[in-house]
Amino acid sequence: MNSKQKIKDIPIVVIGAGIAGLCVSYYLSKKNINHIILEKGVVGNTWVNERWDNFYLVNPNWAIKIPEFDISSKYFPSNDPDGFLSKNQVVKYLQSFSNFIGSKINENENVEQITKEEIGYKITTSKQIILSKIVVLANGAFGDPYTPEISKSLDKNIFQIHSSEYRNPNQLPEGKVVVVGSGQSGSQIAEDLLLSGKNVWLAVSKCGRRPRSYRGKDSSWWNYNMGSFDKTVDEVPFENRWKCSPHTSGSMGGHDINLLDLAEKGLNLCGSINDCQKNKLIINDNLYNNIKHSDEHAINWAKGVDKFITEKKINTNIEKINPDKRIVKSKLISIDELALNESKDSIIWSTGFRYNYDWINLDISDNNNQPQQKRGITKYPGFYFMGLQWMHSSKSAQFIGVAEDAEFIVNDMLSKNLA
Repeated sequence: MNSKQKIKDIPIVVIGAGIAGLCVSYYLSKKNINHIILEKGVVGNTWVNERWDNFYLVNPNWAIKIPEFDISSKYFPSNDPDGFLSKNQVVKYLQSFSNFIGSKINENENVEQITKEEIGYKITTSKQIILSKIVVLANGAFGDPYTPEISKSLDKNIFQIHSSEYRNPNQLPEGKVVVVGSGQSGSQIAEDLLLSGKNVWLAVSKCGRRPRSYRGKDSSWWNYNMGSFDKTVDEVPFENRWKCSPHTSGSMGGHDINLLDLAEKGLNLCGSINDCQKNKLIINDNLYNNIKHSDEHAINWAKGVDKFITEKKINTNIEKINPDKRIVKSKLISIDELALNESKDSIIWSTGFRYNYDWINLDISDNNNQPQQKRGITKYPGFYFMGLQWMHSSKSAQFIGVAEDAEFIVNDMLSKNLA
Protein backbone atom coordinates (compact mmCIF):
# COMPACT_ATOMS: atom_id res chain seq x y z
CA MET A 1 0.00 0.00 0.00
CA ASN A 2 1.21 3.53 -0.82
CA SER A 3 1.66 5.33 2.50
CA LYS A 4 0.89 8.67 0.77
CA GLN A 5 -2.48 7.48 -0.49
CA LYS A 6 -5.42 9.67 0.51
CA ILE A 7 -7.41 8.40 3.50
CA LYS A 8 -11.04 7.58 2.70
CA ASP A 9 -13.98 8.13 5.02
CA ILE A 10 -16.50 5.29 4.84
CA PRO A 11 -19.19 5.16 7.55
CA ILE A 12 -19.44 1.36 7.90
CA VAL A 13 -16.92 -1.29 6.91
CA VAL A 14 -17.78 -4.99 6.98
CA ILE A 15 -14.74 -7.27 6.87
CA GLY A 16 -15.46 -10.57 5.17
CA ALA A 17 -17.81 -11.51 2.31
CA GLY A 18 -18.96 -14.86 3.61
CA ILE A 19 -22.52 -15.53 4.70
CA ALA A 20 -22.07 -13.54 7.95
CA GLY A 21 -20.79 -10.41 6.25
CA LEU A 22 -23.35 -10.70 3.47
CA CYS A 23 -26.22 -10.96 5.97
CA VAL A 24 -25.04 -7.76 7.70
CA SER A 25 -24.85 -6.10 4.29
CA TYR A 26 -28.37 -7.33 3.50
CA TYR A 27 -29.89 -5.62 6.54
CA LEU A 28 -27.83 -2.44 6.04
CA SER A 29 -28.90 -2.30 2.40
CA LYS A 30 -32.55 -2.78 3.35
CA LYS A 31 -32.26 0.41 5.39
CA ASN A 32 -30.28 2.22 2.66
CA ILE A 33 -27.24 2.59 4.93
CA ASN A 34 -23.97 3.26 3.08
CA HIS A 35 -21.25 0.66 3.63
CA ILE A 36 -18.64 -1.48 1.91
CA ILE A 37 -17.38 -5.03 2.38
CA LEU A 38 -13.66 -5.77 2.35
CA GLU A 39 -12.77 -9.33 1.35
CA LYS A 40 -9.22 -10.73 1.30
CA GLY A 41 -10.16 -13.17 -1.46
CA VAL A 42 -13.46 -13.55 -3.28
CA VAL A 43 -17.10 -13.74 -2.19
CA GLY A 44 -17.51 -16.94 -0.19
CA ASN A 45 -13.73 -17.23 0.01
CA THR A 46 -13.71 -19.90 2.73
CA TRP A 47 -16.00 -22.06 0.63
CA VAL A 48 -13.99 -21.49 -2.51
CA ASN A 49 -10.54 -22.06 -1.02
CA GLU A 50 -10.91 -23.96 2.27
CA ARG A 51 -13.34 -26.80 1.56
CA TRP A 52 -12.66 -30.12 -0.13
CA ASP A 53 -14.26 -30.89 -3.48
CA ASN A 54 -16.80 -33.41 -2.14
CA PHE A 55 -17.89 -31.26 0.82
CA TYR A 56 -21.61 -31.08 1.62
CA LEU A 57 -23.49 -29.17 4.29
CA VAL A 58 -24.54 -31.38 7.20
CA ASN A 59 -27.86 -29.60 7.74
CA PRO A 60 -30.63 -30.06 5.14
CA ASN A 61 -31.77 -27.34 2.76
CA TRP A 62 -34.82 -26.44 4.85
CA ALA A 63 -32.41 -25.37 7.60
CA ILE A 64 -30.93 -22.57 5.48
CA LYS A 65 -32.70 -19.52 6.91
CA ILE A 66 -31.32 -16.63 4.86
CA PRO A 67 -33.80 -13.76 4.26
CA GLU A 68 -35.38 -13.87 0.79
CA PHE A 69 -32.99 -16.69 -0.09
CA ASP A 70 -34.36 -19.77 1.66
CA ILE A 71 -35.69 -22.96 0.09
CA SER A 72 -38.93 -21.20 -0.92
CA SER A 73 -37.17 -18.56 -3.02
CA LYS A 74 -36.53 -18.71 -6.76
CA TYR A 75 -32.83 -18.21 -6.10
CA PHE A 76 -32.31 -21.36 -4.08
CA PRO A 77 -30.13 -23.88 -5.97
CA SER A 78 -32.29 -26.91 -5.10
CA ASN A 79 -35.99 -27.70 -4.84
CA ASP A 80 -35.46 -30.55 -2.39
CA PRO A 81 -35.96 -29.35 1.21
CA ASP A 82 -34.45 -32.57 2.55
CA GLY A 83 -31.40 -32.49 0.30
CA PHE A 84 -27.94 -31.13 1.13
CA LEU A 85 -26.04 -28.45 -0.77
CA SER A 86 -22.63 -29.34 -2.18
CA LYS A 87 -19.59 -27.07 -1.94
CA ASN A 88 -20.11 -25.80 -5.49
CA GLN A 89 -23.78 -25.12 -4.85
CA VAL A 90 -22.93 -23.15 -1.70
CA VAL A 91 -20.36 -21.06 -3.60
CA LYS A 92 -22.90 -20.20 -6.31
CA TYR A 93 -25.54 -19.54 -3.65
CA LEU A 94 -23.31 -17.03 -1.85
CA GLN A 95 -22.40 -15.31 -5.11
CA SER A 96 -26.08 -15.07 -6.04
CA PHE A 97 -26.93 -13.63 -2.62
CA SER A 98 -24.14 -11.07 -3.04
CA ASN A 99 -25.50 -10.03 -6.44
CA PHE A 100 -29.01 -9.83 -5.02
CA ILE A 101 -27.90 -7.48 -2.24
CA GLY A 102 -25.91 -5.34 -4.66
CA SER A 103 -23.58 -3.85 -2.07
CA LYS A 104 -20.06 -2.70 -2.86
CA ILE A 105 -17.51 -5.46 -2.25
CA ASN A 106 -13.78 -4.90 -2.57
CA GLU A 107 -12.41 -8.35 -3.38
CA ASN A 108 -8.74 -9.29 -3.00
CA GLU A 109 -8.20 -6.53 -0.43
CA ASN A 110 -6.68 -7.78 2.80
CA VAL A 111 -7.13 -5.87 6.06
CA GLU A 112 -3.69 -5.60 7.65
CA GLN A 113 -4.39 -3.52 10.74
CA ILE A 114 -7.21 -1.90 12.71
CA THR A 115 -6.53 0.82 15.27
CA LYS A 116 -8.82 2.93 17.45
CA GLU A 117 -9.02 6.60 16.56
CA GLU A 118 -10.53 9.46 18.54
CA ILE A 119 -13.71 8.92 16.56
CA GLY A 120 -14.08 5.51 14.99
CA TYR A 121 -11.39 3.26 13.57
CA LYS A 122 -8.52 3.39 11.11
CA ILE A 123 -8.42 0.39 8.80
CA THR A 124 -5.20 -0.24 6.92
CA THR A 125 -5.59 -2.59 3.98
CA SER A 126 -3.33 -3.89 1.25
CA LYS A 127 -4.68 -1.12 -0.99
CA GLN A 128 -5.76 1.86 1.10
CA ILE A 129 -6.43 3.47 4.48
CA ILE A 130 -10.02 3.92 5.60
CA LEU A 131 -11.51 5.82 8.53
CA SER A 132 -14.78 4.31 9.64
CA LYS A 133 -17.24 4.95 12.43
CA ILE A 134 -18.38 1.31 12.48
CA VAL A 135 -16.46 -1.91 11.84
CA VAL A 136 -18.08 -5.35 11.62
CA LEU A 137 -15.56 -8.17 11.80
CA ALA A 138 -17.10 -11.09 9.87
CA ASN A 139 -13.93 -12.79 8.72
CA GLY A 140 -14.70 -16.37 9.70
CA ALA A 141 -16.40 -18.49 12.32
CA PHE A 142 -13.38 -20.28 13.74
CA GLY A 143 -10.15 -18.37 13.08
CA ASP A 144 -6.90 -19.63 11.58
CA PRO A 145 -6.13 -23.32 10.90
CA TYR A 146 -4.38 -24.91 13.87
CA THR A 147 -1.71 -27.60 13.57
CA PRO A 148 -0.07 -28.92 16.77
CA GLU A 149 3.54 -27.98 17.44
CA ILE A 150 4.51 -31.66 17.50
CA SER A 151 4.03 -31.76 13.72
CA LYS A 152 7.28 -29.80 13.37
CA SER A 153 9.21 -32.80 14.72
CA LEU A 154 8.42 -34.85 11.64
CA ASP A 155 10.80 -35.18 8.72
CA LYS A 156 10.42 -32.08 6.53
CA ASN A 157 9.87 -34.27 3.48
CA ILE A 158 6.68 -35.82 4.87
CA PHE A 159 3.72 -34.23 3.12
CA GLN A 160 1.56 -32.46 5.72
CA ILE A 161 -1.51 -30.25 5.28
CA HIS A 162 -4.34 -28.95 7.45
CA SER A 163 -7.84 -30.21 6.68
CA SER A 164 -8.70 -26.72 5.34
CA GLU A 165 -6.09 -27.30 2.60
CA TYR A 166 -7.41 -30.70 1.51
CA ARG A 167 -9.22 -30.74 -1.83
CA ASN A 168 -9.15 -34.30 -3.17
CA PRO A 169 -7.03 -37.49 -3.06
CA ASN A 170 -5.08 -36.52 -6.19
CA GLN A 171 -3.12 -33.83 -4.34
CA LEU A 172 -1.56 -36.44 -2.02
CA PRO A 173 1.47 -38.73 -2.52
CA GLU A 174 0.88 -42.35 -3.47
CA GLY A 175 1.35 -43.87 0.00
CA LYS A 176 -0.85 -44.12 3.05
CA VAL A 177 -2.69 -41.11 4.46
CA VAL A 178 -3.05 -40.42 8.17
CA VAL A 179 -6.01 -38.22 9.10
CA VAL A 180 -5.57 -36.79 12.58
CA GLY A 181 -8.87 -36.02 14.31
CA SER A 182 -12.28 -37.62 13.85
CA GLY A 183 -14.73 -34.73 14.15
CA GLN A 184 -16.91 -33.52 11.27
CA SER A 185 -14.06 -32.74 8.89
CA GLY A 186 -11.69 -35.55 9.85
CA SER A 187 -14.25 -38.33 9.60
CA GLN A 188 -15.67 -37.07 6.31
CA ILE A 189 -12.22 -36.61 4.76
CA ALA A 190 -11.21 -40.11 5.89
CA GLU A 191 -14.32 -41.48 4.18
CA ASP A 192 -13.62 -39.46 1.04
CA LEU A 193 -10.09 -40.85 0.86
CA LEU A 194 -11.23 -44.40 1.61
CA LEU A 195 -13.78 -44.31 -1.21
CA SER A 196 -11.04 -43.21 -3.60
CA GLY A 197 -9.05 -46.35 -2.85
CA LYS A 198 -6.42 -44.77 -0.64
CA ASN A 199 -4.81 -46.60 2.29
CA VAL A 200 -6.18 -44.50 5.14
CA TRP A 201 -5.46 -44.32 8.84
CA LEU A 202 -7.72 -42.28 11.11
CA ALA A 203 -6.35 -41.17 14.47
CA VAL A 204 -9.58 -41.22 16.47
CA SER A 205 -10.23 -38.39 18.89
CA LYS A 206 -12.94 -38.06 21.52
CA CYS A 207 -15.83 -37.12 19.26
CA GLY A 208 -19.45 -38.16 19.24
CA ARG A 209 -21.46 -39.33 16.27
CA ARG A 210 -24.95 -38.26 15.31
CA PRO A 211 -27.22 -40.53 13.28
CA ARG A 212 -28.33 -38.98 10.01
CA SER A 213 -31.93 -39.89 10.77
CA TYR A 214 -33.86 -41.30 13.68
CA ARG A 215 -37.48 -42.29 14.16
CA GLY A 216 -38.54 -41.06 10.74
CA LYS A 217 -36.88 -37.63 10.82
CA ASP A 218 -33.48 -36.18 10.00
CA SER A 219 -31.41 -35.58 13.13
CA SER A 220 -31.22 -31.85 12.28
CA TRP A 221 -35.03 -31.75 12.34
CA TRP A 222 -35.03 -33.16 15.85
CA ASN A 223 -32.32 -30.74 16.99
CA TYR A 224 -34.25 -27.83 15.50
CA ASN A 225 -37.57 -28.76 17.07
CA MET A 226 -36.03 -29.65 20.43
CA GLY A 227 -34.44 -26.20 20.57
CA SER A 228 -30.84 -27.40 20.40
CA PHE A 229 -29.90 -24.75 17.83
CA ASP A 230 -31.39 -22.04 20.06
CA LYS A 231 -29.31 -22.80 23.14
CA THR A 232 -27.28 -19.71 24.03
CA VAL A 233 -23.91 -19.12 25.66
CA ASP A 234 -25.76 -18.40 28.90
CA GLU A 235 -27.22 -21.90 28.89
CA VAL A 236 -24.21 -23.96 27.81
CA PRO A 237 -20.94 -23.97 29.80
CA PHE A 238 -17.84 -22.82 27.94
CA GLU A 239 -16.17 -26.26 27.91
CA ASN A 240 -19.28 -27.88 26.43
CA ARG A 241 -19.45 -25.37 23.58
CA TRP A 242 -16.07 -26.36 22.22
CA LYS A 243 -16.28 -30.12 22.29
CA CYS A 244 -15.54 -31.99 19.09
CA SER A 245 -18.41 -31.74 16.57
CA PRO A 246 -20.28 -35.07 16.25
CA HIS A 247 -19.75 -36.69 12.88
CA THR A 248 -22.47 -37.21 10.31
CA SER A 249 -22.60 -36.44 6.60
CA GLY A 250 -24.66 -34.64 3.99
CA SER A 251 -22.87 -36.28 1.06
CA MET A 252 -24.48 -38.98 -1.08
CA GLY A 253 -27.91 -37.72 -0.09
CA GLY A 254 -27.01 -37.75 3.60
CA HIS A 255 -25.82 -40.73 5.58
CA ASP A 256 -24.43 -41.95 8.90
CA ILE A 257 -20.74 -41.94 9.57
CA ASN A 258 -19.95 -44.82 11.87
CA LEU A 259 -16.21 -45.37 12.18
CA LEU A 260 -16.66 -49.09 12.77
CA ASP A 261 -18.65 -49.38 9.55
CA LEU A 262 -15.82 -47.61 7.72
CA ALA A 263 -13.31 -49.92 9.39
CA GLU A 264 -15.14 -52.89 7.93
CA LYS A 265 -14.67 -51.25 4.51
CA GLY A 266 -10.93 -50.92 5.03
CA LEU A 267 -10.37 -47.80 7.16
CA ASN A 268 -7.53 -48.30 9.67
CA LEU A 269 -8.29 -46.92 13.12
CA CYS A 270 -5.84 -45.97 15.85
CA GLY A 271 -5.81 -43.86 18.99
CA SER A 272 -5.14 -40.14 19.06
CA ILE A 273 -1.64 -38.79 18.39
CA ASN A 274 0.60 -38.33 21.40
CA ASP A 275 3.82 -37.22 19.72
CA CYS A 276 5.77 -37.06 16.46
CA GLN A 277 9.33 -38.34 16.01
CA LYS A 278 10.90 -37.74 12.62
CA ASN A 279 9.49 -40.71 10.66
CA LYS A 280 6.83 -42.00 13.01
CA LEU A 281 3.76 -41.10 15.02
CA ILE A 282 3.47 -42.05 18.69
CA ILE A 283 -0.10 -43.08 19.43
CA ASN A 284 -2.19 -43.00 22.60
CA ASP A 285 -3.87 -46.13 23.92
CA ASN A 286 -7.38 -44.65 23.80
CA LEU A 287 -9.00 -46.12 20.69
CA TYR A 288 -11.49 -48.22 22.64
CA ASN A 289 -12.48 -45.33 24.93
CA ASN A 290 -12.89 -42.89 22.05
CA ILE A 291 -14.99 -45.28 19.95
CA LYS A 292 -17.11 -46.08 23.00
CA HIS A 293 -17.61 -42.36 23.63
CA SER A 294 -18.76 -41.89 20.03
CA ASP A 295 -21.34 -44.65 20.40
CA GLU A 296 -22.56 -43.40 23.78
CA HIS A 297 -23.05 -39.93 22.34
CA ALA A 298 -25.41 -41.33 19.69
CA ILE A 299 -27.32 -43.38 22.29
CA ASN A 300 -27.71 -40.43 24.67
CA TRP A 301 -28.78 -38.15 21.85
CA ALA A 302 -31.46 -40.68 20.83
CA LYS A 303 -32.69 -40.90 24.43
CA GLY A 304 -33.16 -37.14 24.36
CA VAL A 305 -35.25 -37.46 21.22
CA ASP A 306 -37.30 -40.28 22.78
CA LYS A 307 -38.03 -38.11 25.80
CA PHE A 308 -39.07 -35.20 23.57
CA ILE A 309 -41.40 -37.48 21.55
CA THR A 310 -43.05 -38.74 24.73
CA GLU A 311 -43.48 -35.26 26.20
CA LYS A 312 -44.91 -33.80 22.99
CA LYS A 313 -46.96 -36.93 22.24
CA ILE A 314 -45.57 -37.15 18.71
CA ASN A 315 -46.81 -40.05 16.64
CA THR A 316 -43.80 -41.41 14.78
CA ASN A 317 -41.73 -44.51 14.06
CA ILE A 318 -40.50 -46.83 16.78
CA GLU A 319 -36.72 -47.11 16.75
CA LYS A 320 -33.91 -47.60 19.22
CA ILE A 321 -30.16 -47.18 19.05
CA ASN A 322 -28.49 -49.99 20.98
CA PRO A 323 -24.84 -50.17 22.04
CA ASP A 324 -22.69 -51.39 19.16
CA LYS A 325 -21.70 -54.99 19.89
CA ARG A 326 -18.48 -54.52 17.93
CA ILE A 327 -17.14 -52.25 20.68
CA VAL A 328 -15.08 -54.80 22.55
CA LYS A 329 -11.94 -53.68 24.34
CA SER A 330 -9.90 -56.68 23.26
CA LYS A 331 -10.75 -55.96 19.62
CA LEU A 332 -10.07 -52.23 19.73
CA ILE A 333 -6.44 -52.17 20.78
CA SER A 334 -4.55 -49.44 19.02
CA ILE A 335 -1.06 -49.72 17.61
CA ASP A 336 1.38 -47.65 19.69
CA GLU A 337 3.32 -46.14 16.80
CA LEU A 338 2.96 -45.74 13.06
CA ALA A 339 5.98 -45.53 10.75
CA LEU A 340 5.91 -43.03 7.88
CA ASN A 341 7.66 -43.11 4.53
CA GLU A 342 8.85 -39.55 3.91
CA SER A 343 8.53 -39.82 0.14
CA LYS A 344 5.18 -41.61 -0.06
CA ASP A 345 3.03 -41.02 3.02
CA SER A 346 1.06 -37.97 4.09
CA ILE A 347 -0.76 -36.46 7.07
CA ILE A 348 -3.91 -34.36 7.16
CA TRP A 349 -4.27 -32.49 10.43
CA SER A 350 -7.97 -32.10 11.19
CA THR A 351 -7.18 -30.37 14.45
CA GLY A 352 -9.38 -27.32 14.39
CA PHE A 353 -8.79 -23.60 14.38
CA ARG A 354 -7.62 -20.82 16.70
CA TYR A 355 -8.60 -17.17 16.77
CA ASN A 356 -5.87 -14.68 15.93
CA TYR A 357 -6.45 -10.97 16.35
CA ASP A 358 -2.83 -9.80 16.48
CA TRP A 359 -3.56 -7.42 13.60
CA ILE A 360 -6.20 -5.58 15.63
CA ASN A 361 -4.80 -3.06 18.11
CA LEU A 362 -7.70 -3.39 20.51
CA ASP A 363 -8.21 -5.36 23.71
CA ILE A 364 -10.76 -7.77 22.24
CA SER A 365 -9.62 -11.23 23.43
CA ASP A 366 -9.92 -12.89 26.85
CA ASN A 367 -7.48 -15.25 28.58
CA ASN A 368 -8.77 -18.14 26.43
CA ASN A 369 -8.10 -16.08 23.29
CA GLN A 370 -11.84 -15.90 22.77
CA PRO A 371 -13.39 -12.69 21.44
CA GLN A 372 -14.80 -10.49 24.21
CA GLN A 373 -18.31 -9.81 23.00
CA LYS A 374 -21.97 -10.35 23.77
CA ARG A 375 -23.97 -11.24 20.70
CA GLY A 376 -21.38 -9.45 18.61
CA ILE A 377 -21.31 -6.26 20.67
CA THR A 378 -17.95 -5.29 22.17
CA LYS A 379 -16.87 -2.71 24.72
CA TYR A 380 -15.75 -0.50 21.85
CA PRO A 381 -18.64 1.57 20.41
CA GLY A 382 -19.16 0.70 16.78
CA PHE A 383 -16.89 -2.38 16.76
CA TYR A 384 -18.78 -5.63 16.22
CA PHE A 385 -18.07 -9.32 15.70
CA MET A 386 -20.27 -11.36 13.41
CA GLY A 387 -20.63 -15.04 12.47
CA LEU A 388 -18.50 -16.50 15.27
CA GLN A 389 -19.04 -20.04 16.50
CA TRP A 390 -21.18 -19.69 19.62
CA MET A 391 -21.25 -15.90 19.27
CA HIS A 392 -24.70 -15.97 20.82
CA SER A 393 -26.18 -19.41 20.27
CA SER A 394 -25.41 -22.81 18.83
CA LYS A 395 -26.59 -21.63 15.40
CA SER A 396 -24.68 -18.31 15.27
CA ALA A 397 -22.13 -19.54 12.73
CA GLN A 398 -24.58 -21.61 10.71
CA PHE A 399 -26.90 -20.86 7.80
CA ILE A 400 -29.81 -21.61 10.12
CA GLY A 401 -29.08 -18.75 12.51
CA VAL A 402 -26.49 -16.29 11.20
CA ALA A 403 -29.10 -13.89 9.77
CA GLU A 404 -30.75 -13.46 13.18
CA ASP A 405 -27.51 -12.18 14.67
CA ALA A 406 -26.89 -9.92 11.67
CA GLU A 407 -30.29 -8.27 12.10
CA PHE A 408 -29.64 -7.87 15.83
CA ILE A 409 -26.31 -6.11 15.20
CA VAL A 410 -27.73 -3.71 12.60
CA ASN A 411 -30.62 -2.86 14.94
CA ASP A 412 -28.08 -2.21 17.70
CA MET A 413 -26.25 0.27 15.46
CA LEU A 414 -29.50 2.10 14.80
CA SER A 415 -30.66 2.09 18.42
CA LYS A 416 -27.39 3.76 19.45
CA ASN A 417 -27.51 6.22 16.52
CA LEU A 418 -24.22 4.84 15.27
CA ALA A 419 -25.45 4.23 11.73
